[in-house]
Amino acid sequence: MSFLLFVLLFSLAFYICFTIYFWTGLKRLKSNQNILEYYPPVSIVVAARNEELFLPRLLSALAKQDYPVDKLEIIIADDRSTDKTWECIKNHTNQFPHFSGVRITERSDNMSPKKNALSRAIHLSSGDIIISTDADCLVPETWISSMVSLFEKNTGIVVGYSEIDQSQKSFLCHYQAVDFLALMSANAGSLGWRNAWSGSGQNLAYRRSDFDRIKGFIPVAHQVSGDDMYLVQSIAKKHTATFNTSKEGFVKTSPVLSIKQYLNQRIRWASNARKLPNQNVFFLFFLFSAFLCNTSLFLGFFSSSMFSFLPVLLGIKIFFDALVIQAGSTKFNTPVNILTFIVWSLFQPVYIPFIGLSGLIGKFRWKA
Repeated sequence: MSFLLFVLLFSLAFYICFTIYFWTGLKRLKSNQNILEYYPPVSIVVAARNEELFLPRLLSALAKQDYPVDKLEIIIADDRSTDKTWECIKNHTNQFPHFSGVRITERSDNMSPKKNALSRAIHLSSGDIIISTDADCLVPETWISSMVSLFEKNTGIVVGYSEIDQSQKSFLCHYQAVDFLALMSANAGSLGWRNAWSGSGQNLAYRRSDFDRIKGFIPVAHQVSGDDMYLVQSIAKKHTATFNTSKEGFVKTSPVLSIKQYLNQRIRWASNARKLPNQNVFFLFFLFSAFLCNTSLFLGFFSSSMFSFLPVLLGIKIFFDALVIQAGSTKFNTPVNILTFIVWSLFQPVYIPFIGLSGLIGKFRWKA
């Protein structure tokens, strides 16, 4: 047996164990929508940069929330936008007293752009519970109520479900939908076993007291991305993390429009690996096994001694990937295009090594 084949079999075995872990974790997640009997003060924070296209849609949705207005404030941080983002914010702050905005005109030397924008918004807020989303997202009228309803005595953070808006019907859109469903299913599956790995800043709620306790974003001030993963793992060390399985709390996010934007986004996310040793070791081990498995599959195509094994081993991996995707699709009622899933699965041995290595050494930006 060649060394490369041994590495592939070893990493694939661990990868399969993790997929079973996610699959069973998703099965363990129960419907958890509670009836609100108390309405704590809530602050919605959004960081926006050049979002004149999508921001009006989000602000309109936030203005229609069924949460009591006297218990709600919505703060939008405009991070050095060069379009009409600030005008969009001002239009809503003039109409709704519970809306406010903060305009950032210079890049901070002490913190990466998005974290700085969120920190500025949080600093101006006063709610007991902070909920974040992104400027290109769309939220239902029940979103805030759904997220807040899951806060019990020991709950520190609620991870919400996000999905790609597939209304565009393009292949790239469907591809992103499968890829993002895989990420969300892994996060939800791990939380099904009460192991808090990560979440999405598109749909995340946490207590102000916990945010202050972990010193906000200061420990990861210069990381371009990863604020969501950092919050989930740091807060969950002391208090419970919960995944919101109710459709009343689901968020849709717009897909990126080009392959270049997509790769930049994924490389930015992968850059979090630089700080992973300070976080969840189990999470790090999963990422390492996934990287090793896919890299070995890719290198196997250039090895004559391994070529005959690859169809079977790749088929096994695709089968277990499909288990997780199907469980996530069913749990969250997210449609999956079968052809797109097959292409996504076949492309993983190329995509994962490229994104992983680029995240460690590549250059990227939060927003253009």
